[in-house]
Amino acid sequence: MQIVLKFVKHGSPDSPVARFQAESCTACVPVTTPSFNADNPRETVVALRVPRRRSLELAFDGPRQTVRRVILSGGDVPFRSGPHGVVVQLPPVAADAITAAEVATHIVEPGMVLRFEHADPARRAGAYATGPFPDRQRRAANMLEFAQREVVRRLGLGEEVERDGLGRIQIMGFDTNAPHGHADAPPHVHMHLRWPGDTGTQIGHYYIGPDGLLIENIVGVKGLDAPQRRFGRGETFTTIASDGRALYSHRITTQGWLEIARPGGAACLIKPDGGAGFDAGVRVLCGDEPATRIAVTDDLRGVLTVLTGPLTEVFRYDPDTGASLSPSIVPAPPPSVFVAETEPEPRFVPRTDPRTPY
Repeated sequence: MQIVLKFVKHGSPDSPVARFQAESCTACVPVTTPSFNADNPRETVVALRVPRRRSLELAFDGPRQTVRRVILSGGDVPFRSGPHGVVVQLPPVAADAITAAEVATHIVEPGMVLRFEHADPARRAGAYATGPFPDRQRRAANMLEFAQREVVRRLGLGEEVERDGLGRIQIMGFDTNAPHGHADAPPHVHMHLRWPGDTGTQIGHYYIGPDGLLIENIVGVKGLDAPQRRFGRGETFTTIASDGRALYSHRITTQGWLEIARPGGAACLIKPDGGAGFDAGVRVLCGDEPATRIAVTDDLRGVLTVLTGPLTEVFRYDPDTGASLSPSIVPAPPPSVFVAETEPEPRFVPRTDPRTPY
């Protein structure tokens, strides 16, 4: 099995804080695939191949006091001081666990999940390791992700997907730290319907230009031997559900804006708010309803703020992993509170003629 461990640093040491000691597990092999290993001011990332379903204690060289946490997948694993660094207690791994380097917050709603990536320049890697950091494109992606979430709500798409067992709508942006080799370039956003079983999922890549506007949509299909398709400005791409229905469509307008619609039905337009690009904020216009302004701010320290019209939402997250720290489930009422599953039948129905006795 392939695993990725993230050693979160105390402070910002300018060198790796963990180097695998091969003698601690002779059956384990370092992974040398580019971008699976990393070192930056925030963390040291180490990739290994390990035996399947074995409880292992893996030793790593490095100054113990510089390791604050050890992350596997999306959570912490225990570690202790060793002779030359730290010893990590690895649980039995039954499948590849390679996502530890990701830093994204997931917001889950009926039929939909929004994956918000935190673009930390201190973690830049892969296609974004050098050169100008894509600040403007990432801000545009932030706005577009939450604008698409608003459209999913307005058009009732999530509820339909949930009710009919069609899978899940996934809204995403792009990573700037190349976790587990995911280059994720050029900058783009997604909104695709993940089919049950994945095969057949149509994944669009809505590419964002240096001006913060959309350029084109490149679509691929998971698990099928089908060529990619390109949809330029003014062309409509329709997402097909697993039962064959046309669920929704995307169209990049000639101005580089985005229209999302139910085929032959209601439509919403996402356009920049004020400035030329989406990076300054967006407005969502659905039918004859007043436009709704959306603005997103990520402080990279654990607070994501989303303005939707007059509403302010605050999502708190773990800055080491992106994991949500905000409550997402309403606590259950006490047992003494009775909630009827259906509306009770009336005991009697008044007659239309008031003179007739009941």
